[in-house]
Parts: sequence; C-alpha cells; structure tokens
Amino acid sequence: MFLRLGEVPAEGLNAELSLEPDALAAKSINADGPVKGTFRVEKTGSQVLIKGSVSGCVRLQCSRCLTSYRYKIEEKIFIELRPLLAAGEGEEMELASDDLDVEFFRGDSLDLEHFIEEQVRLALPMKPLCSKECGGLCPSCGEAIGSDACACDVESIDPRWEVLESLRDSDRDKGKN
Repeated sequence: MFLRLGEVPAEGLNAELSLEPDALAAKSINADGPVKGTFRVEKTGSQVLIKGSVSGCVRLQCSRCLTSYRYKIEEKIFIELRPLLAAGEGEEMELASDDLDVEFFRGDSLDLEHFIEEQVRLALPMKPLCSKECGGLCPSCGEAIGSDACACDVESIDPRWEVLESLRDSDRDKGKN
C-alpha cells in the first residue's frame, strides 16, 4: 500500500495494513497468519514521522534442534523520514547521534508494506531457539536431546578426555585413605 504524502492532512493520518502470509512469503518471511501494521503518519515540513506498531506471528526453525516453532512479534515503531534531497545526494556529510535514527525517502509516496517487512526482519532473533532449555540434537542418534526418541547416554565422556577422568578418579581414591 502506497501512501501519497500530498494526501496526508496537517493533523496527520491513521493507517492500518494487514499483510497476508503469501505476500510475506514472496519476501522470504514465513508468516503464520497475517501480520498487521498500525501507523500514525504526520508531516512536519518536509519531514515525515511514522509511529505505530507491527504485530503477528512467524514460523522459525530452531538453530539447535531444527524444529519449526511459532514466534510472536509485537514491535512499537517510530521512524523519522527525510527527503533524500535534504541529505545532499552524492556528497559526504558527518552524522550526529540523532541522525542514526533517520531514514530517507524519494518521491512523493511511501510504501507502508516496506515498513512492516523491515520491522518483522528487525524483530527476528539472530539465533532462533524454540526454548531456552533446548539441548539440540544428539550427536549419536540425531534425535532431539531429551525427547522420547533419544535414549542415548549423553553423559558419556569424549575419549580424548578419558585419561583426565582416570586421574580425577585416582585423586578421589587417595583422599579416602
């Protein structure tokens, strides 16, 4: 959905947009239902302020056990936009710390779908985990550690460390005498 900036009244404008899973799948986002964006758009001179929220659910794959799980996204957004011409296209400029929160736009319209997609991507974890307690996959059988399908002895010692284990056992025996 494109929002023409000339149609934004002086008092601002409220907009709602819902993206279906198929639209997000085309952008490599596996949504689990529609993702909704609620925006308040205000113009102050040539600047545009967008406040609102993005919410929905996506399907992720756990980086430890590879199971698919549902991840809920609820993000508040505040975006300050300035026209690209104000940035001095092609010339270098020093950025102040408050310039880091500014985005730039070209033309006289904004793509609100882009802001939803961007906020969903920013909300995704770098290392998706189905739970904090996830043990990953068993190196012996390949099943999820702790599941009924894995009956392996996970307490087995790496053969490279067995010599050290025997030293620890002999120290314990010396302490008993």
